[in-house]
Amino acid sequence: MTMKFPFSEGTLGRKLEAGTGMSVDCLTCKRKATLDVAELVKRFGPDQPCPHWDLLKIIYCHECRTAGRDDRNLQFTNHAMTPDQRKGGWTPLS
Repeated sequence: MTMKFPFSEGTLGRKLEAGTGMSVDCLTCKRKATLDVAELVKRFGPDQPCPHWDLLKIIYCHECRTAGRDDRNLQFTNHAMTPDQRKGGWTPLS
């Protein structure tokens, strides 16, 4: 894979292409989850924007929604992967 600069991951497809990961933290109930970018691309398409405000439209905390609390009080974190991690089929710990 060759990197093109300036580097931008504005969509889920570009994030998948770059081989980077993402996690989400619910700031209301303190739950954490590692997101499967490939699965998100299958579900929402490669052109789905992935900045914070766009992800809030499609991702929510199931526990908080069930309990009637604010289910969109989320924080997203991007995770870079080293070349060795990309080769070895590395998956982040949840």
